[in-house]
Amino acid sequence: MISLRLPAPSDFLARRFRAIDWHGPPPREGSRSWLVETCRVELEWAEADWRRLGGDSGGEAGETPHPAEQCRLPHEVAAARLVNCHLHVDVEAWRIRELLRRLTGQRRAAADTTQSAAYRESWEAASRRTVADLARHRQRRAQAWRAFLAAAALYCRLRAAVDSVRLRTAA
Repeated sequence: MISLRLPAPSDFLARRFRAIDWHGPPPREGSRSWLVETCRVELEWAEADWRRLGGDSGGEAGETPHPAEQCRLPHEVAAARLVNCHLHVDVEAWRIRELLRRLTGQRRAAADTTQSAAYRESWEAASRRTVADLARHRQRRAQAWRAFLAAAALYCRLRAAVDSVRLRTAA
């Protein structure tokens, strides 16, 4: 079935991208948001093209990968990797924000001189654990960011190759 698959036409990507309700101006081309949404549209196309060729998911979604994943073209595999990396970056960024918010309260409680020394020490210990968690999540976010950049470079390179083949065959 993969030999029958077609990559998403550029005009399809552009049309779907314009249809997104951005709640403001759309992101600039090449930005992280633009790349992620473009990749999501690629994956939407991949599943639709798989269904066009007679693919059937065979029932309930379970723990196994969707059957259409086996028929993804190389640039669609790169698109899926980019979306996955984006999710990891976002999760770690959210955790960092939450830890920073928590740390502020913990440090305030640790410095509260109206409370007992034991109370302040317990909050100081909690803030030390939070600082350690923060360092770990910053490291994980940096790792996820490097993976995102690599995935973005690969996707852009593969998508450019798809587009250049289309231009040569159209001429």
